[in-house]
Amino acid sequence: MINLKLYFSLPKMIKLLMISVLIVLIGLYCFKSDIHTVRMVGVLELILGAVTLFVALKSLLDKNPQVVMDESGIMDNRILKNSIAWHQIQKMELTVVNNQKVLKLNVSDKFKNENFKWLFAKTAAVRLNQNPKTVLLNLDQLKINYSTLNGYLASRDSDFIPNDVNKNLTGLEKFLNKLLY
Repeated sequence: MINLKLYFSLPKMIKLLMISVLIVLIGLYCFKSDIHTVRMVGVLELILGAVTLFVALKSLLDKNPQVVMDESGIMDNRILKNSIAWHQIQKMELTVVNNQKVLKLNVSDKFKNENFKWLFAKTAAVRLNQNPKTVLLNLDQLKINYSTLNGYLASRDSDFIPNDVNKNLTGLEKFLNKLLY
């Protein structure tokens, strides 16, 4: 069985970088205002833009694979400290959640919450306290061939149903996904 490695998509990270610069520029413009409320909005935009700029630059320069699927399991370096073993995954599905393409995993309770990075454990606390745990691996920022990914996942799980997540996005959802990711 081959390993499947997914990296950040260079065009998507450049788009994020450009959006963050735009947010900083709007924040600077608002910060120069004489109106106190607009100035405060400018400060918030500057903070948001700076954080987004940092994330975009860090992601742009990161040449390591973000998601690795191999014989032992799935490792998402963005949210996990340890890989999720294949035998701990009860169900997996390629789907769209909130206009984002995700790999949805139902993981057994034997995979402890300590295996998740702190920020993910805090933001996904409700899903991680369910039985089974629901883990959403965001695929939108990654460079992916979905037919290869579908084939790989089908080879790992006989119950996996291949899904073309690009066809699930229609109309406004498709436009927003293309614009943002």
